[in-house]
Amino acid sequence: MPSGRRHRLTAVLALAFALVLGVAACGESGGESDQASTDTGPRTLTIWLMTGSAPPAVVDAVNAEWKRAHPNDTVKVELQQWNNITTKLDAAFAGSSPPDVVELGNTLVSKYAAAGALQDLSGSRDQFENNQAWLQSLTESCTMDGKLVCAPYLAGSRAVIYRKSMFAKAGITEPPTSLAELQADAQKLMSTFGDDKRFSAFYFPGKYWYAALPFVWDHGGDIAVQDGGQWRGALDSAESQAGLAELKKLVDCCSRADKQGDELKQDQAFAQGHIAMIVANGWEKGVILDKKEGNPKLESDLAAFPLPSRTSGQTAPVFLGGSDLGIAAKSKSQDLALDWVKLLAGTKFQTQMATVGGVIPNSTTLLDLHADDPYLSVFDATAKNSRFTPTSPNWANVEAANVLPDMLVSIFTERASIADATKKASSQIADVLNSGS
Repeated sequence: MPSGRRHRLTAVLALAFALVLGVAACGESGGESDQASTDTGPRTLTIWLMTGSAPPAVVDAVNAEWKRAHPNDTVKVELQQWNNITTKLDAAFAGSSPPDVVELGNTLVSKYAAAGALQDLSGSRDQFENNQAWLQSLTESCTMDGKLVCAPYLAGSRAVIYRKSMFAKAGITEPPTSLAELQADAQKLMSTFGDDKRFSAFYFPGKYWYAALPFVWDHGGDIAVQDGGQWRGALDSAESQAGLAELKKLVDCCSRADKQGDELKQDQAFAQGHIAMIVANGWEKGVILDKKEGNPKLESDLAAFPLPSRTSGQTAPVFLGGSDLGIAAKSKSQDLALDWVKLLAGTKFQTQMATVGGVIPNSTTLLDLHADDPYLSVFDATAKNSRFTPTSPNWANVEAANVLPDMLVSIFTERASIADATKKASSQIADVLNSGS
């Protein structure tokens, strides 16, 4: 979990503790979790969550409520790190006793679902609160061959974080509401501040494929599509190329970011004061304002707006990152695992995740929880128009091969034309997605 997110969770811990105390004091009545376990027990339920994905107090409250329904059983939550999670999951699922519940990044689900490691939850879907209002992209990530293989957990989407003072000095009074306005505003900012050779109006590192996809999708393009049971790369379509051409115009005029670099430290770069706009996750504000690595003085100067569409008044579809909760097919405590997942994915604890943890909850019915927050509400709104990577078990191999970053670098550095770079990438993607089929 990135450091900014950890920072934010630490900041809200005190509030989380107070909230959970309130929950415990109120006690529980009604609902499935009040039904005492009919199992003979005792059994131990093992949960793998990623470090920082949920405030500890919220997890403790979920465990406490689950324990009331299963007094003879025990729940054990083990925190995992993102940098080695696939290695640990590979080993765990290959064994006979994997963790009963696992948090999975939403691009990893298809790999383990295709391998049969995740329990089919289709028959239990109706037991989940808000299941008909789950965010579309998270639902798609949890769906394999028409089966529900996990439950949506939390989401993260991107918007444009910007400096209000720079906009004002450039004579920009309102955030842009179309791609053309974004281009025009970026050029105004370059005209105003461009003498600073470190300045970027729209800072865009060359490998930042998560932020490039909205330009593709907004023009009607895609990464890949299924045709007759086979995947076909679609980045070389006229629509995809048009979107990438618009992005290249923006990068050419208004970004001095490294065209061969990635976005991992873009928030720290933003904090140095030479950038007007970045495409970022909501939690990156915490990194920008971090006392050690950022610049807290910028707090009153930051705001956000959705990445605008080429169609005036609309927003571009964004890539929706996030996590899901899966139950291991080999779990010997499927019933206990299902009860635990239902709690964390349900209204009560999703509300705490949103209000205490500041994440985007898993349901459209809960997206108004940040309505009074002018910053977080922007990111929640972008989640309503979101897309996802191809739901193929081989998608993780596309990411591992750096197909999209390499294509973007070739385009931005002009080592290859958009036509040639997208043709090569589409061919690579089709080969990887169709391998083994």
